[in-house]
Amino acid sequence: MASISSLSGSSSSSYSIYGNRTYNIISGLASGLDTESLISGAIQGYQQKIQNLQNQSTKLQWQQEAYQSISDKLVEFYRNYASFAYSNSNLASASFFNSAVTTTANGTFANLVTASGKTDSTVVLNAVKNLASAARYTHTANGLNSNATVDPDSNTITTTGDKMSNLLTEEVDLSKLSGSLTLNYGDRTVSIDFGERELYTKEDGSFDSAKFQSAIVSKLKEQQISTSDGSVVTADTLINVTVDEQGNIGFSDKSSGGNTVSIADATGNLKSMIRDYDQVVSEDTSNFSLDLTNGLTEKKSMAEYLSGKSITVALDGKSKTIELPKVEVVMGSDGKADVDATNAKFTDALNEELKKAFGDRIEVSMTSINEDGSTGYGLSFKLKEAGSTLSVTSSNTDVANVLGIGTGLTSYVDTTKTLGDLNLSGLDWSKGEIVMGVGSATQKRDGKGNLVYDAQGNPVYVDQEGNLVNKDNQRLGQDGEVLRSYDVVINGVTIGSYHRDTELNTVINAINSNTEAGVNVSYSKTTGQFVFTAKDTGAGGRVEINETIPVEGGSAKQNLGAVLFGAVDPSTIGDNDPNYTHGQDAEFIATINGQVMELTRSSNSFDLDGMNITVSGTFNEDAYTVKGQDGKTSVMVEKDGEAVAAESVSFTSKTDADKIVEVVKKMVEDLNALIKEVKSAYSDMPLQKTDGSSYEPLTDEDKEGMSESAIEAYEEKAKTGILFMDRDLSSLYNDLRNAITSSGSDGVTLRSMGIETAYSDGLTTLTFDEQKFREALESDPDKVQEAFTKSKENGAATNGFMASLTAITDKYADTDGDVKGILIEKAGSKYSPSAALDNDMLDQLKEIEEQISKWQDKMSNQVDYYTNKFTQLELLMNQMNSQSSALSGLMGG
Repeated sequence: MASISSLSGSSSSSYSIYGNRTYNIISGLASGLDTESLISGAIQGYQQKIQNLQNQSTKLQWQQEAYQSISDKLVEFYRNYASFAYSNSNLASASFFNSAVTTTANGTFANLVTASGKTDSTVVLNAVKNLASAARYTHTANGLNSNATVDPDSNTITTTGDKMSNLLTEEVDLSKLSGSLTLNYGDRTVSIDFGERELYTKEDGSFDSAKFQSAIVSKLKEQQISTSDGSVVTADTLINVTVDEQGNIGFSDKSSGGNTVSIADATGNLKSMIRDYDQVVSEDTSNFSLDLTNGLTEKKSMAEYLSGKSITVALDGKSKTIELPKVEVVMGSDGKADVDATNAKFTDALNEELKKAFGDRIEVSMTSINEDGSTGYGLSFKLKEAGSTLSVTSSNTDVANVLGIGTGLTSYVDTTKTLGDLNLSGLDWSKGEIVMGVGSATQKRDGKGNLVYDAQGNPVYVDQEGNLVNKDNQRLGQDGEVLRSYDVVINGVTIGSYHRDTELNTVINAINSNTEAGVNVSYSKTTGQFVFTAKDTGAGGRVEINETIPVEGGSAKQNLGAVLFGAVDPSTIGDNDPNYTHGQDAEFIATINGQVMELTRSSNSFDLDGMNITVSGTFNEDAYTVKGQDGKTSVMVEKDGEAVAAESVSFTSKTDADKIVEVVKKMVEDLNALIKEVKSAYSDMPLQKTDGSSYEPLTDEDKEGMSESAIEAYEEKAKTGILFMDRDLSSLYNDLRNAITSSGSDGVTLRSMGIETAYSDGLTTLTFDEQKFREALESDPDKVQEAFTKSKENGAATNGFMASLTAITDKYADTDGDVKGILIEKAGSKYSPSAALDNDMLDQLKEIEEQISKWQDKMSNQVDYYTNKFTQLELLMNQMNSQSSALSGLMGG
């Protein structure tokens, strides 16, 4: 059915009745009739009907906005002054008035005690014998370092990585294929590096093509490429490589995208090994040949190899790049290399560089460390100051491996390392629980949806979260092997299950975030210790890490927690253990309403009859109680050999009037503003123009030529009285008026504390006498509190002020439950998402929109009808004119 699109969603009457029609319409050319004006006149009744409906819709939206303005203020009033969830100024709660009470500790030891809140009891703190403390466990963790042993007594850190015999004097094979190779893949580039210590020869010295091809695939796997669809994949899934025994190497595109692969650049020894290198690069070829005629390796002494290479040393957070010295091998009198002399020459030169960087704070030596009796040397760093932290790394993997520092030598445990990189003595990762993937295993696809295979042509599988798995949905680690895990259990609570690719930080964070285990753990680089602390103070707190975990059936499995942090059983530890401190309760003596009591609490903050007391130190630790002949108990201490009464801490409370006055004053202002808006909304009559007509919503045609301010001023007048004589708002006003004019029983009235009603121009509001209210707070704060907080729900005979107001906000603006407040059900609210999409006025708006759509369809049909008739008329007139012209021509006219 046709529609007039210019009328949809618009009040304009200035439009073409033909809308967006694309077929030809003859408009009075033959008849001389103004067909468009004639059709417009014929459909004027439809247009007026649509305009009236659109006016109704606009007015209904204005009414909805007016209702929502009032309901929003009701919701905000409740949340600001009667809700625990949204405000800390809840006048309906006794805790607000109590929190506004300033309590002061008095006495010689008052500096050790703070208090808040108020109590009707008389409380005196006579002694604090012990403070509450948390259980604490420390574990020295230097043994976790995989690349170093740490001797805390001598402050020495020694590498434990694989060593070369006669380290500096030995000749080693270095690869002539070291360097980098850069490939172009379409408009993207990929670079891979080959190290000097990566050898690609067989035992007979010939080229190991399979090993070189596998190395290229592995290096491509470490690089990522962004595909045209925005996904990111590893380069090996897109680039294919072939290597033969003659040293011919070729690259091609694995995908169906047709991208070209070409050699872009090469560096280092590799560049000189490529035949016709310049031609290969200039012609963008995808293959090249290696020159194998002169062999693939060369020999150098380790001292020569290390010369000019660098390491990064960080001492106490200050990092410096240290160039390794150039040292010639020292030859002995027997004509053989002198290992010790060469080592000494190397370390002397290295110490000079370290001294320039850090001063005389660190000393390096070469130490023979192989346990099997063979000659093997490793670097040993001695820190001159206890508590210093050291880190030694190298960006050159070959250098790092030769020196034995691997992924990094540190005097502390590097918590960013994975568990597999740590020295977890006694733990066999091949015996843990197999880690299963999430969901089921499916073959991986690249960014274009193609199935992915590894270098050997085997399918690559992933679980539902994208983790690598095998076809049996078993998780695979970074090394491609099946992952196995062990549980960490602390205080009998399983923190989680972790595998060799899990970072140590992950375990630490999981322990700290676990609420059931009840412990926090931190690691100190300075002391090299893990420190466990019970989250709760008191004798009930503990840190327990069992060696094994019981399993149903009588067997047990290894606890990864004990491997990482050491096993500890609090029940077997005495009070003087250097690594474990038992938690203890706070012990104190207090006199409450004249009764002396010896009390214990698990925390140093505790409640005594509504007053919260916090102790920060002990006093009168040796106090004791004595019962006199009169039956009264006294608290005594020994002073100069005599028993004297213990000096105690007493408390005085005073209401913080400023805080309460500020909130009550603002509440009265907000309530008055709300009352005024409600009264105005239902009592203000609609305005009329000078000619007696009403202000109707402006059409688009009306707005043409009007300024924004003029439009705004007009619509403000049109919206006046939009809710005139509304019964719900009239009832709301009466309810609010009754709430502020009524007073409680037993002489507890708002008027007595300076909150009175005022009547002016038919409007009842509140007035607030701040001075009188302050006097009421000073003379009887409990009476003021009761006037606001009492409720029938809590057993009072009548509701207090806030309970009365809350009943009103619930009645008209409750945003929770199946049945909302009256105004929320009627007009919806931003504070109630469900009601915003389902309310009475929204249903009415939808109904009007449906009627507008129906009338637009009817009008469109009429336009089509008249257009067709006038078009036929024009065609007939054209035919008649043509015939008349033809006859006139035949008759010589």
